[in-house]
Amino acid sequence: MDRRTFLSLTAGLSAASVLPGTIGASFAETKPDHLTVMTWGGLWGDAIQKSVADPFTQKTGVPVIEDRGSSPVQRITKLKVGLDEQAFDLVQLHDGLFPLAEAQGVLEPIDKSSPRLTNLPHVYPQFVHDQWVAQIYSAIGIAYNSKEIETPPTSFADLWKEEYRGRIVLPEIAHSIGTYIIPIGAIAGGKKPTDLEAGFQQFRKMVDLEPIFVGDTDSIMNAFATGEAVIGLLYKSQTMTVQRRNKAVEWVFPEEGAIAISWGTGIAKNTPNKALAEEFLNLTLAPQGQIALTQAFNYPGTNKKALDLLDPDQRQAVELTDAQRDSLIQLDHKFMNDHRTEIVDRWNRIVAGQ
Repeated sequence: MDRRTFLSLTAGLSAASVLPGTIGASFAETKPDHLTVMTWGGLWGDAIQKSVADPFTQKTGVPVIEDRGSSPVQRITKLKVGLDEQAFDLVQLHDGLFPLAEAQGVLEPIDKSSPRLTNLPHVYPQFVHDQWVAQIYSAIGIAYNSKEIETPPTSFADLWKEEYRGRIVLPEIAHSIGTYIIPIGAIAGGKKPTDLEAGFQQFRKMVDLEPIFVGDTDSIMNAFATGEAVIGLLYKSQTMTVQRRNKAVEWVFPEEGAIAISWGTGIAKNTPNKALAEEFLNLTLAPQGQIALTQAFNYPGTNKKALDLLDPDQRQAVELTDAQRDSLIQLDHKFMNDHRTEIVDRWNRIVAGQ
């Protein structure tokens, strides 16, 4: 090697050394052909594409592919299988399943100091988790038909009134909130949500009242819209949808506190595109991205600034007060997942009359 070649090489290395991250960034994370996000399909997927994916592509030049074909549990399985050579970058789930994803070790920790997560400081703290961040949320309370029920319910315990026999609508066990009737039963009995014995004791009493069990949220809403059901469990956001068909249906925030439910995004463990994944996650937390879901589904966003972008009527309809948000009951989803097999088995046996 002659002196000129040696000086040229060493000069290049020296220049690179004074530019922090230059070499690391270029080799560790080159711009990919696309970013892959596992999410839901239908109107949800369309809204995410328009409000998050398209702005992401405009900003970064990287197209987004939505994997809409997998159930939430299958998404977690796919991430687990791909840990050695991860093919996915982000995953969207609801709060009841993120603990399972965490237990399976398929999510990256959220770097709360990342300069790419500029919207994170504006998210309500209760929706920022170690390995995922919620994008939207709602409250599970009591919906009821005000024409059929003169005295509005005030607590979860009111669901167990004899006068509602045969007209109480509840989700089946396979529904994403199907297991929630057990902790709600415990709460109605004055116990902690994790008291399974108290919950199942109440559930037996509920089954004796011959409730209407349905498999999906649309069926719950339809039972209220048609008048088949006069009371039951429902999200505040879905109650607003029902009111377009049946104005008599009202929603109550139970005095014990409504059950929190949220949907959000985590970064896939071992994604080769972590910086870009953070960019995408940040856009799910932007007010503009969140109000698209509010306008489509009546869910409030988790960014404190999102409500300011809504018209006054819609804001009033979807907004929870600070007191209500602070009193939301956060179920112990790790506990629920750890006991899911037991809960499902006992639920089925009780419904079968055993």
